[in-house]
Amino acid sequence: MFQEFGISRLRAVVSAICLTSSLSACEAERSSSYTLYRNSALDYSMRVHWATFDAGDKGSYNMNNCLMAARMLNANVTASAKAEGKERDKGIGFWCEDGTYKKDGIVPTNFPEAFPTDV
Repeated sequence: MFQEFGISRLRAVVSAICLTSSLSACEAERSSSYTLYRNSALDYSMRVHWATFDAGDKGSYNMNNCLMAARMLNANVTASAKAEGKERDKGIGFWCEDGTYKKDGIVPTNFPEAFPTDV
């Protein structure tokens, strides 16, 4: 069977497969992960890991998905408090940071919120 294709042709195919695999691995390394955090009513400075967005897509894919999730979760915190007839605790919320989980860091004081719209 290899005689039909010729060894040089087979090497070219194998080399192309290896090169494609290597490039895919490089692309995945270039994509940046983002981590979704939440703090706690018990300790506003606490950084609780909620999720990590680390899809291999290029560009701002992970950042956009993390920020969208944070906005929706913050809007849900507000809606839940309103449904219970309470005021939302403005010191608690979700936020995103570039990279993987870090135990230490700054907790923001503003938590943007929004539900998706059809507009």
